[in-house]
Amino acid sequence: MARYNDTYGDGLGGARPQQRTIFGVLLFVIMMAITCSASVALIIAYLTPYVSPSTFGSLTIVGIFAPILYITVVICMLVWLIMGRRIIAAAVAVVLIPGLFQISSFYNISLFREADAERGGRSFTLLSYNVHGFSLGSESRVDDFVEYLSKEPMPDVVCFQEYLRSTDGIERIDSLFGSYHSYETEEYEDLKLVTFSRFPIIDSGSIRTQGTTQWCDVVMYERDTVRIFNNHLYTMSISDDDRKYIDAGSILADGDRMASIIDRIADHSNLRAGHVDTVRRVVDVTPYPHVLCGDFNDTPMSYVYRSISRNLNDAFVDKGRGYGYTFRPMHSILRIDYMLYSDDLECRSFATDTDNELSDHLPLSATFAQKMQQ
Repeated sequence: MARYNDTYGDGLGGARPQQRTIFGVLLFVIMMAITCSASVALIIAYLTPYVSPSTFGSLTIVGIFAPILYITVVICMLVWLIMGRRIIAAAVAVVLIPGLFQISSFYNISLFREADAERGGRSFTLLSYNVHGFSLGSESRVDDFVEYLSKEPMPDVVCFQEYLRSTDGIERIDSLFGSYHSYETEEYEDLKLVTFSRFPIIDSGSIRTQGTTQWCDVVMYERDTVRIFNNHLYTMSISDDDRKYIDAGSILADGDRMASIIDRIADHSNLRAGHVDTVRRVVDVTPYPHVLCGDFNDTPMSYVYRSISRNLNDAFVDKGRGYGYTFRPMHSILRIDYMLYSDDLECRSFATDTDNELSDHLPLSATFAQKMQQ
């Protein structure tokens, strides 16, 4: 193979003569192209939460893939180190620094996440679950849901999204909560948002724009009122066919479908942002400790998440374990379901049931308690 003499830095500023092959030059060019592309995309992902979708909705799709972009840039940095290009590796490391403050939104090490649900005080348990109409495809899963939800102990409060009233056997689900108080809001057609509470619901209401939110004021133990917000924000509009293309990797070969997906994600992100702005106005004047849960249809690297989580705590960030995905399709990379809570509550435990395959979403459960007054 042809060789030629070249002189280049040793990564510390010095120079030394070396033999560089054509293959080496090609590898350098390819690595530089990958590194620059991934780094620019990651920087855009960092900016996504701060840019309204009404200004540049297409940024949303970059935020969706933030974890993959971050891992790609980490790999690029390691490759540059192996190649002895320490200055380039250091420059890449600078791009990674802002992401260090976002890692806990996606991944938490179990060693540092200890549950303290056994402590005293008036606590309550909450389950949030997008049940996808109690079916997967055309197959009804009511029997399986009954078995799953019948497990003891039953949560004190249950927030369902996509609760399909017309599904066969829905009365069996209802009967599980026969002694509970409930509040129901129409999402569209027969799909409902439903909140069941072991404790009395003294007030409730709904917010319906391009998305659906309901709130219930629940009196815990006859003295502590907590407002529970049950949310199903506007869909990302990724169809089952889209998911199959994405899962199979065929989407890269179908430019028209990819463009269609990007356009839909951008448009619907803007609709979600408008709904969240409305919800925030209600949250900001809520007189009680509050929890916001449900299917937000957006990732932690999004304008929607940044807006809705302002001045709130994220139960997964505080008590979660492992990688926090909540949506099983698309290779299980998306975290789009949340439990957020106000400062006057404490989260004692949080779990995502990754073994559950009854819906395309995973159920979230947590234990909360009001903070003791000083």
